[in-house]
Amino acid sequence: MAAVLFWLLAWYIAAKIIDTEILIPKPFTVWKSFLVLVKTTDYWQTIAYSIIRILTGFAIAYVAGALLAAATYKSAVLRDLFYPLFNAVKATPVASFIILALMWFTTGLVPVFTAFLMVLPTVWANIGEGLEDVDQNLLEMAVVYGMGRGKMIRHIYLPSLKPYVRASFKSGFGMAWKAGVAAEVIGRPDLSIGKNLYHAKITLEMPDLFAWTFTVVAISILLEKLLSLAVREK
Repeated sequence: MAAVLFWLLAWYIAAKIIDTEILIPKPFTVWKSFLVLVKTTDYWQTIAYSIIRILTGFAIAYVAGALLAAATYKSAVLRDLFYPLFNAVKATPVASFIILALMWFTTGLVPVFTAFLMVLPTVWANIGEGLEDVDQNLLEMAVVYGMGRGKMIRHIYLPSLKPYVRASFKSGFGMAWKAGVAAEVIGRPDLSIGKNLYHAKITLEMPDLFAWTFTVVAISILLEKLLSLAVREK
């Protein structure tokens, strides 16, 4: 709390020194704009649609990444095929993929695709590393004692993968959220946080821009904590 108060004070002092609302609005002005926003139905609908789009891309990427990790764990040929592709994805600016996606999909699907593409390599790498680190002695012992595939997955693979699952959830969601909102800013689908950010920017409504930015940060922190709780160690 002390750190939050410190930065609010620094923000207030900077706003007072510059004394130009079009550049840095005062915290109280932003707070008033935020209160106006939260009283509207559009605000909550916009948040819901943005979350649905980005979580959809994140979920698809997570399932696809886990399945690909399992496939490449068993096949060196597949691993050699996907490794340079995912390296290229990680090295390419997200804006390039957003522009390409605008050529391929409707604006509503662009954030889904962007979130999917940004998360997929991370999940694949984390889950793949976890599979590589599974104790081979335990696997050999399980085979000797005739343990079925299902029991091996439940009692050996899944416990070993828990730290990697948590790590990929945490890093993957952060990437998905930032990339998804960026895709909304460029694509501007209806009922999206990104479209409201863009509109506030072009109309020079700085208090609204700050209020929507605060919304983006708050949702990111909240959802990341909820997802972390969902995959925490029992």
